[in-house]
Amino acid sequence: DTNERSIRLLVEALGQERFDWDRAKDLPAGPKLVTVSPAFNEAENVAAVIKQIPAMIEGHHVVPVVVSDGSNDRTAAVARDAGALVAELPIRRGGGLALRVGYEVALRLGADLVVTLDADGQHLPEEIPVVIAPIVGGDADYVNGSRLLGSFERESLIRHLGVHLFSRIITILTGQRITDPSSGYRAARADLLEKLVLTQDQFWTSEILIEALRQRARVVEVPVTFLARAGGESKKPKSIRFGWNFLKVIVQTWLR
Repeated sequence: DTNERSIRLLVEALGQERFDWDRAKDLPAGPKLVTVSPAFNEAENVAAVIKQIPAMIEGHHVVPVVVSDGSNDRTAAVARDAGALVAELPIRRGGGLALRVGYEVALRLGADLVVTLDADGQHLPEEIPVVIAPIVGGDADYVNGSRLLGSFERESLIRHLGVHLFSRIITILTGQRITDPSSGYRAARADLLEKLVLTQDQFWTSEILIEALRQRARVVEVPVTFLARAGGESKKPKSIRFGWNFLKVIVQTWLR
């Protein structure tokens, strides 16, 4: 466990060090909304996602950040060419660790709001105003984008059933109705992110959600659209393995 934690901290530190800090010096002053997109071998999709992200939303300058999770293709270069700031992890550790690096970068950039969205084209960047609206309106600290409240292109019947099962489990454990615990489309106040205790390198979506509820954050769900992957291959493990590990993370986080 000690070695595992040391490796995790080392990779996180290297990822932050290998961020485009020089390019970040040219960011405009004023309120900032940082989007964080973990990416592993998404050179085929990431540029289209970045180019669709608006430059200004609700008076906030939008700063796209891509965290390349040990990619061995041109993900980092393509993301930079599309206008994103990039952090490069030396080895692949999982979306959870990549997201933590993105959160730390966002906080150091002075973000007021942080939005996470996938780099594979499944989330619509034009829906960012919908995702942040409850926070901007003062009604939430954390917003979860729900495909079940919105619309989606179903990729797997087993995964679809899993979403319903895990949403029911989290609702029972936390006492708050959650419809889509595996959604990666989320928004949070930056000051809330500073309080969260996050340790999962993979299967991180449920950990962040439950941890936000543990911190007594005002959590709201909004309808969003989920599309099928635009191109390339899914990086998720097989459905049964994914479901088992997802369940373990739910229980472990709830028992803290």
